[in-house]
Amino acid sequence: MCWQILCILLIFLGSGTSSPCHQKLYDGAFKNVVCVCNATECDEIEPVGDIPDGRAVVYRSALDGDRLRRMSVKMVGKWRKNDLVNVTITIDATERFQKIFGFGGAFTDSAGAQLEAVSEKLQNQILNAYFGENGLEYNVGRVPIASCDFSTHEYSYDDVTDDFELKNFALADEDFKWKIPFIQKAIEISKNKIKLFASPWSAPGWMKVTGRMRGGGAMRNDKRVYQAYADYFIKFFQAYSSHNIPFWGLTIQNEPSTGADMSWRWQTMNYTAETMRDFLKYYLGPALKRNELTKPLKVMILDDGRGLLPGWADTMFNDSTVSQYADGIAVHWYGNLYSPAVLLDITQRHHPDKFIFGTEACTGYFGHHGPIYGDWFRAESYADDIFTDLNHYVTGWTDWNLCLDETGGPNWAYNVVDAPIIVNRTAQEFYKQPMFYAMGHFSKFLPRDSTRVATTVQGNLAISATSVVVEGGRRASVILSKAENPLTARIVDAATGYSLVLNLPPRSIHTVIWNKRK
Repeated sequence: MCWQILCILLIFLGSGTSSPCHQKLYDGAFKNVVCVCNATECDEIEPVGDIPDGRAVVYRSALDGDRLRRMSVKMVGKWRKNDLVNVTITIDATERFQKIFGFGGAFTDSAGAQLEAVSEKLQNQILNAYFGENGLEYNVGRVPIASCDFSTHEYSYDDVTDDFELKNFALADEDFKWKIPFIQKAIEISKNKIKLFASPWSAPGWMKVTGRMRGGGAMRNDKRVYQAYADYFIKFFQAYSSHNIPFWGLTIQNEPSTGADMSWRWQTMNYTAETMRDFLKYYLGPALKRNELTKPLKVMILDDGRGLLPGWADTMFNDSTVSQYADGIAVHWYGNLYSPAVLLDITQRHHPDKFIFGTEACTGYFGHHGPIYGDWFRAESYADDIFTDLNHYVTGWTDWNLCLDETGGPNWAYNVVDAPIIVNRTAQEFYKQPMFYAMGHFSKFLPRDSTRVATTVQGNLAISATSVVVEGGRRASVILSKAENPLTARIVDAATGYSLVLNLPPRSIHTVIWNKRK
């Protein structure tokens, strides 16, 4: 029992969140907890603040109900190897890997519809929860180009058949109601830290062989169509720029492999690696580079499951002209159970000058469709996937819908899912799911341009960890325990020899932050 007493002595609990979580419990086999927010009350995350020499700050979330609870822990210069710990986590800041780009979510029509349906104060609560200094500090946003399944209907920006000059191009009502206003607010709240990227689900129906956006099928084999669709991208970025919304990047097509299924239930369009290569090489790439607004945009290929790697990247980047037009590889988490993470390592080795970025993930798309209120294991699945991605050269991770209604929609194709924030527009309140806090363990404490460093875990296969160093020497390590029993971990900073002991409750996530010893 001595080691348990030592842990208690070493850990001094702070006041928790600066504004506490108002817990609501739901029936379930485990403790299903959401944090309830309304227009006047919402939990906030206690700032890291100054970290005194010889101490570390720890944030904990757990199945038992903690939600980003702040603690202070003593670090020690020497430790005895026979001290009773279950796990040793060693961080070596001298061995460095990729830089972190960021974390965020998507400004879908469905998310915007929830924001529009509540009071302005509640809108601000939701946006501050994600983008504010006392929230998750998201710095990435994904924006669908025209409609997707998380819209209320299909639409494009030019539905006039054979309008190759795009004379009828115009943003939709949804852009003005559900996207632009909330993107503008988020940019302001984040103090311009958000990097936006755009993704199309389909070209206008008349540009596809099927004549419709819904379902599979490729673009018509017509040079006029290829050029018109490249110009369609340009017009989208110009239209949003006129509303003071700048973009950082784009993906060429959301989940192009689904376009091989002609009966796909919502908007998609088929590319193979070869057809995406040729469209980028001869049409989209030159169009983007000819335009001063779009010339700096970061182009990401694939935007689909990592099971298509490294082949997709090899086919495209082995063409030197195409390689000049594309900067990175976008991956989704769907199918990761069947696609080993080593595929990311191989891709990085083949193309070390290209970044890999996670552009979509969500839970509730299979098994139990839609939200499960307070489900810890969905939060755990988020954290588990982020660990895997970061530890295999991915630079960041983008969640899907920022918020959804109580059914997990609206979704015109009835493809309902879960989200970190669920909005109850009738009660004018919203619920922060455990997934929200899982995201925060990364987004708030692994800042842009921090660098992943070597992290090894010894002692228990239920523990995962990843770590970064921040300019100036600060370290941050995120630790996931999927163990059913309490564990005691020693976290060692190999570069300085200092360490700390941390009690890990069952099914818990911790972020540990400390400064390099002088």
